[in-house]
Amino acid sequence: MSSRLALTSSLAPRETAFSYMCRLAARNALPVGVFGNDMGIPFSSIVAGRRDAILRLSEISGASCDDLLAWTPENTGDREHQFRGQTFHAKAVKETTVRGCPICLRQDSESADGPSAESMALRGHWMLRPATICLHHRHPLVPLWHEAEPVRRYDTAARFAEIADAILSGALDRPLRETSPFEHWFETRLAIEHDSQGNWLDQFSLYPAAHFCELLGRAAFATKIPKWKKMPPERLWCCFDLGYTFASKGEEHIRDALSQLQQLIGTPTDGPKKKFGDLYDRLAHDLTGEDYRPFRDLLRDHIATTWPLGPGDALVGEPVLERRVHSVLTAARETGIDARRLRKLLSEAGWVKPAGEGREDAWELFDAVAAAPFLRSLGSGVNAPELREKLSISRSQFDLLRQDGYFAPTLGGDGHKPLWDIQAGRSFIDGLLTGATPIYVPMHDWSDIASAAQRLKIRPGQIVSMIEGRKLTRVGKHLGRDGYAAILVDFAEVERRLERPEAKGLSIELFAKTAGLRHRTAMRLVRDGHVPTTEGMNPKTKAKQRFLSPADIDAFHRRFVTLRHLAALLGLSWQSLRTILKDASVAPFAPDGEDIGAIFEWEVIEKLFCCRWPTPIRRVP
Repeated sequence: MSSRLALTSSLAPRETAFSYMCRLAARNALPVGVFGNDMGIPFSSIVAGRRDAILRLSEISGASCDDLLAWTPENTGDREHQFRGQTFHAKAVKETTVRGCPICLRQDSESADGPSAESMALRGHWMLRPATICLHHRHPLVPLWHEAEPVRRYDTAARFAEIADAILSGALDRPLRETSPFEHWFETRLAIEHDSQGNWLDQFSLYPAAHFCELLGRAAFATKIPKWKKMPPERLWCCFDLGYTFASKGEEHIRDALSQLQQLIGTPTDGPKKKFGDLYDRLAHDLTGEDYRPFRDLLRDHIATTWPLGPGDALVGEPVLERRVHSVLTAARETGIDARRLRKLLSEAGWVKPAGEGREDAWELFDAVAAAPFLRSLGSGVNAPELREKLSISRSQFDLLRQDGYFAPTLGGDGHKPLWDIQAGRSFIDGLLTGATPIYVPMHDWSDIASAAQRLKIRPGQIVSMIEGRKLTRVGKHLGRDGYAAILVDFAEVERRLERPEAKGLSIELFAKTAGLRHRTAMRLVRDGHVPTTEGMNPKTKAKQRFLSPADIDAFHRRFVTLRHLAALLGLSWQSLRTILKDASVAPFAPDGEDIGAIFEWEVIEKLFCCRWPTPIRRVP
């Protein structure tokens, strides 16, 4: 095998190594797979951007290895690619739809003597999701082909041969448009240059910054386009550019944009997820890596300081543990004072603007911590009906809870009716809701305390006691209700905690849900014997199957604890706890070195971090 091919091709500007290899194979009249086998260069290794393979390609072709590497994404594992000195997620750099500029491709064909398949080159920057236009021709990047299988997708010579006529005839051409400021900034960053004007986004990794621009732009467009309606692909550039308009100018402009959005869309009770859509949802649940931390922290801090959230609410994937900001409405609910009267009192004390001068009660905010003494001074005793109404407790539930030692009156005795402190009652409810999961529509085993107690034929105080003692890992907050009626529990978990000998076991799937595990993780733990199971008969199919009895589940909780459960026990956010555990060298349980999620052994936790001493919630006196 000779070291240099007799028939070679010139490397096009910004061409990927796999595109070049396909053209080289076509030049030598071979399919790229056969060509790669003959040359000792598996095509899949070129698609993955392996440096040793690209070096070999350079040796046989005479093309510059540095130029080949410069515009070819390198698969570094864990669904990440290195490209232009930046890290990109696989979905951002290797989409199943391949796009390109038909004018560039026509020029490739016109400047070569051979067939189009040997001359049309795929450029590296076309692969990136935020790239939506050819800056040289001002032509939008258009879909060329769609292919799920990577080797077929990047066999560019074969794919170009299928669509060459459409490209040459202009059938794929689209109207030209002006390039946007975002597109110029993105191109500058790809060229490894920075904006001389000190663009705020330049301090961050390229793709997370571009992705944040897209999400912010989507949120802004939601005022005109419903969230359920997808942005057409040919208009995606508008989202990037609109978000860039705010983000490039820094935090103050981003916060201004967020404030405008939350005033335009709905009320505070709608929640930030409903208002900000994917911007909130993705940062809260999917984009949890370090590269996204600055944007996640900015959104979290903005919402925490401009939104009247309290215990039982969730903020960017973390439970709200204490209230930082009150609105007139949330303070009225907490104190039991009519909102109109309370606003007058607050404005006279200088906490808010008078009605008619400031914002509506739902958005007229003030510092909850600083104003706490003033609000307490307004507190006055209320009778039992008023307390029940303010806390959304039925008379029967209230009487049963009182019999179990809850809701003792603040002022009692002979000769007068007992009175209760409404703020103390509200504080007790908030304590039960601390760390709760927001629930829009209760489904499956979610149940309010009254219904669960009735079905199990127990007193509601038993369930409240379980929540107090952190014995329940799944507590929810019904977002359509308030107070005691908003507290939800997992019926199956409550039943199991009662330790009834006749209580049914849980399937592995249901156990995973109640324990806060992924189903795959639970299956792995059971299969490898880390979690004991019991064999029984499926009540529907009558077939034998493995399930977890109460004793099996207790054995699991004696040995393991999930990150979220440990965070609830310690009163910390799960994201901050993850960092603390990492600093304390507490590693998750990883059987055979496999990452199965954020689950820890109590033995390791107690040895390196803390003892197993959950702190109970204090009862209302």
